[in-house]
Amino acid sequence: MRQSAAVAILIALVSATLIASQKEQLFPHTKKSGKATVEYRYEGFAVVANYDYSQRNHSAAWLLIDVAMASKTRFVAHRDDFSLVTPEGRPLKLPTQQGVSADSPALMSLAQNSKIHRQNLEGYFSQRSVREILNFYSSPFEHAISDEAIVDNDRVTMGALLFKSPEGRWPEGTYRLAIDNEKAQAALPIALQ
Repeated sequence: MRQSAAVAILIALVSATLIASQKEQLFPHTKKSGKATVEYRYEGFAVVANYDYSQRNHSAAWLLIDVAMASKTRFVAHRDDFSLVTPEGRPLKLPTQQGVSADSPALMSLAQNSKIHRQNLEGYFSQRSVREILNFYSSPFEHAISDEAIVDNDRVTMGALLFKSPEGRWPEGTYRLAIDNEKAQAALPIALQ
């Protein structure tokens, strides 16, 4: 009886170690900072993503992920640098302004309902005196639109990323928020439960 209990504990420990190792391989240089906040830091590039509202509310078409970034190497982040990869490996790009405008009632509801769940991510960075805002969409999130923003070590670049599910909802699983710029790359786990 003791021997089988010891074997069960050993198997559990080995399984936990393998799972942690697999996560490290899939998402190197990341760490969780709360239930729905994840940090990526590597070679002078830092990204923090928070998806508190979306983790609890992903039965609708839209997913909201707030991000903040800084980098020792200055670069221009473009709308096309961001994607969300499904657990099956399907990459989804950020929608166009036309796609956002076409679903304005759903996004107005998302903006209203997510207000109390959204966090200020500036506290994860020391350079808080200058903000660069990602303005990929106009209302309900921002009024000015730009397809790019500066990421540098003298500022925190932050904003809301929106992704729309082709199926109209987001099944549970671990998604990958990917940032792919010629000067900075990152992959952060977005775990929907």
